Amino acid sequence: MELSRLNSYQTPITEELKASLPKEVYDNLLESISTIKYIQNLIAPEEVRGFAKDRLKDDEFYKDGRITVDLANPHILEDMDFFREKALFFQKNGRYTNIPPNSNPKSEYADFWREELVRWKHGLVRESDGEWIPGQLYFYWNYSPIWLVEAVNDNGKGKKKGERKRKFPKPWLGDYLFYHYMEQGRIRGQHGKLLKTRGVGFSFKMGSISPCNMYTLPGSGNPNFHLASEKTFLSGDKGIWGKILDTLDWIADNTPLAKLRLVNDLKNMTVQLGYQDEYGVRKGILSTVFGISLKDNPEKARGIRGPLIHYEEDGLFPNLEKAWGVNRKAVEDGDVAFGYMLAGGTGGTEGASFAGSEKLFYSPGAYNIYGIPNIFDKNAEGTTDCGFFWGAYMNRNECYDESTGEPDVIKSLIQILLDRFQVKYNSTDPNAITQKKAEEPITPQEAVMRTAGTVFPVADIKDYLETISIKRESFLAEHYVGDLIYNNTGGVEWKPNSNIYPLRSYSMSDGNKTGAIEIFEMPKKNGNGEIPRGRYIAGCDPIDADAGTSLFSFFVLDTFTDRIVAEYSGRPRLAVDAYELLLKALIFYSAEVNYEKNLKGLFSYFDGKNSLRYLADTPQVLKDMELVKGTGQYGNLAKGTLASKETNKWGRLLQAQWMLTRYNDGDEEDLSLKLHHVRSIPYLEECLSWNPDGNFDRVSAMGMLMILREDRFKRTQSAKVNQEKQIQTVSNDAFWNKNFDKKAISSSKTIGFL
Repeated sequence: MELSRLNSYQTPITEELKASLPKEVYDNLLESISTIKYIQNLIAPEEVRGFAKDRLKDDEFYKDGRITVDLANPHILEDMDFFREKALFFQKNGRYTNIPPNSNPKSEYADFWREELVRWKHGLVRESDGEWIPGQLYFYWNYSPIWLVEAVNDNGKGKKKGERKRKFPKPWLGDYLFYHYMEQGRIRGQHGKLLKTRGVGFSFKMGSISPCNMYTLPGSGNPNFHLASEKTFLSGDKGIWGKILDTLDWIADNTPLAKLRLVNDLKNMTVQLGYQDEYGVRKGILSTVFGISLKDNPEKARGIRGPLIHYEEDGLFPNLEKAWGVNRKAVEDGDVAFGYMLAGGTGGTEGASFAGSEKLFYSPGAYNIYGIPNIFDKNAEGTTDCGFFWGAYMNRNECYDESTGEPDVIKSLIQILLDRFQVKYNSTDPNAITQKKAEEPITPQEAVMRTAGTVFPVADIKDYLETISIKRESFLAEHYVGDLIYNNTGGVEWKPNSNIYPLRSYSMSDGNKTGAIEIFEMPKKNGNGEIPRGRYIAGCDPIDADAGTSLFSFFVLDTFTDRIVAEYSGRPRLAVDAYELLLKALIFYSAEVNYEKNLKGLFSYFDGKNSLRYLADTPQVLKDMELVKGTGQYGNLAKGTLASKETNKWGRLLQAQWMLTRYNDGDEEDLSLKLHHVRSIPYLEECLSWNPDGNFDRVSAMGMLMILREDRFKRTQSAKVNQEKQIQTVSNDAFWNKNFDKKAISSSKTIGFL
């Protein structure tokens, strides 16, 4: 899009701005704008985005003049204070109305509060243009004061001192879209998934939804539930439970609505509004809210029913998918959803793996989650659906219009990218930049990055995969897929076969797992038509049994170019079929393979085929590091590598170091890394998903390969050192220098003594 044509809420992109920023930051800014469709939609000029008056008013679910809200391509908001009238009135007067209190149910005072309850449930529509907000957003903006950060000094030098003050929420576009996302899902009988940046007040929003439901959906049969993997994510002032209590207390102090609590169990996180009469009979609205820690038991909440089930910090939920599946019955009856489930996750959460959260976000249809077009990721064109993404550029503090909530996306991006730039070049922690990106994500892919327990450069891998995604078909079209067959000379040839398919996704869990060998580069031959012995090496994670879920995986590396040239990952019907395919690949490339020798089937097969020469000896580098025994090894013990915790850990470290090495050190213009020349998409996906508890066959195979590569490198370095040393012979022995005059020795050479 034309960077000179932005809406009036955006910081202009000028030559002066370009000159004020580091080149890397400016380039990243332009890349974000050019590759993320959602950002393009947000910064588009007014005549492109339009206003509420330009939107359709024939929404299939409403017949009262409301506009249809497009979450992926939102219109520009105007005069949002219209929807905050009660909050602004309270802010000025210390009360919600000047109408004198009156207990008569037919009084003007009673009518006022009845009308407010209608707005809490059904929202508010502006008749002039059809703009509207859902009921829960009306409640949040007007009846749920939160703690806001406000600057208390500004010296004009960048960072400022701030304080937290309790005030009514501001009218953010992010709030508007998020509550409309929940409303659109709820009215369709579907649920919600939120992936977000830090600092958007999510706990305040969820802490207001339950109290709103308690007054608009009363009764003991409508309890609200907030679930977490640990109690600490719910309890205390910083947790959801503290926000719920604050909101209930506010309603009790500032409205005439029900305030008595039949149950007020703070320890067990249970509140029920109501009271007992003199006979012990429960009276009142009897609405309830619960906080429940599931810990490691996803079925702990089985049997709950109610209008809301909220999963707090879902990235830390073990077995999130199972808990979600179990509880769907708590809010659905056949095709009818009588309750709403919402899972929310924050990028950069320590210890989070985000495996379940990522599945809910990217595969919403499989979980009856309301999906919207994915235009949040780089190069995503909305051809697939996802949950709701709240990026760090949406309503960043002091980067939005106070009256409309419209974000200055450009200003936000500049601040975010400058922060990343500072962390990248000033931190000694290699994971610091990954943590920064995950906490303040620009794309969903950044939000689900693993930030702890992995050595893999997840941020760089995600960037590379996003680059590939836009050209995936053409990228994969360059690979050779077929069979390796023996020829009449005993060699191996490649033959194309369009009826077999490699496994090209790590997440593939069902279907045929046989797979196929995928060749990225054919073997290179010398002038004599031969493949130099030692040019190609391989690594393998084998299998032993004919049945199982683990994959047989191997990779082949060209040591001349340091590129991966072939891969097979799959599960043939018989284990010997996998062994045979590996043997053919090794013959085809004239390669040796390092393998995990914990399983003995591979060695036995190669031994029976008289092909042990293709199995690499236990790498000397492991013996030097005392990771394996150095003497007395024979048979299978003399080949391959015994996979241990320390050996596997070192193998992963070698992979990460290899990925981040410059591909072409001699070319100053080529800044690409060896990572950027990896052709295996599922291998990179495995690296992103790696955690200590999972099974990652491709990572294991690459670990064996990298150990063998390191061993070959050490051998080469040792050979170079020895080559420079003078070879010890009789003629240069120190004996001659000790016992004879050097001049005499020199003259003796001329007469043939030596």
